[in-house]
Amino acid sequence: MKLSGGAIPGILCMLIAVGLWTSHDAASKWLAAGYPVLVVLFWRNVFAMIPAGLFVARAGRLQPLSPRLRMICWLRGIGGGFAYGTFVFALPMLPLADAAAVAQVGPILIIVLSGWLLKERLDRASWIAVIIAFAATLFIVRPGGDIPLLAAVLLLGGTILYAFMMVLTRRIGALVDGTTLNWHASCATLATMALGTPIAFAWPALVDLPLFMLVGLITGLANFFMIQAFRLAPAPTVAPFEYSAVLWAVLLGLLIWGDVPSWSVIGGASVLVASGVFLMRRESMARRKIQHDV
Repeated sequence: MKLSGGAIPGILCMLIAVGLWTSHDAASKWLAAGYPVLVVLFWRNVFAMIPAGLFVARAGRLQPLSPRLRMICWLRGIGGGFAYGTFVFALPMLPLADAAAVAQVGPILIIVLSGWLLKERLDRASWIAVIIAFAATLFIVRPGGDIPLLAAVLLLGGTILYAFMMVLTRRIGALVDGTTLNWHASCATLATMALGTPIAFAWPALVDLPLFMLVGLITGLANFFMIQAFRLAPAPTVAPFEYSAVLWAVLLGLLIWGDVPSWSVIGGASVLVASGVFLMRRESMARRKIQHDV
């Protein structure tokens, strides 16, 4: 497996990003009960420009890009907008944990695509850990055929597109810094979502405005940390930690909707955490071995 010196920071960025995205999903699901999904998507991206702009201000400038690189950054933003948009469209149709279960196809797709497009491969033991983590995820939520067909199509389509966008992020991460990529991707996503305003538009009610702003801020932060994760570390290393989304979904389901996890959920979550720790240990041991050989 090809290693990067930023593997551990990349993993930490992934864990932060997944926690933020799951919080975003819960808040978006709540807002979608009272607003058209297109309205939720538009305003979340309006407010997402705030943290994106703050990151630029902190960096002091945007990295100068060639027209080709700028176009790729915008394609990444447009693709990401559609990927997350389809996910939000599906959220009102099913429980948050079920949506998180379907989305766990994403890490597997990212690992497969990375091996194919980026030549970043896991060894056999790590592959086994990934498969066990995936099985534990399905065991936790056990959709059992209860997911509506339209929701499944939206989730799977969005997850496939998301996987391609994350591999693209890894591909251009060595050429474009995280702040610049995040800014251009955020602008592209906002422009994409603005196309839906002629179909559905509404001003947020004052009582809902703080939640809309929170969703936007979370979106901006999650985008940044997700981009950093795939820039700093090989995709097969960080992708498996997306399984932690199920843990976040179970926790938020308990806090917001009062869903009490069963012992099977607790057991599955324990296997999930153990798999993630194993992958992190394999990464650390492999990195030490390379340093020792050098």
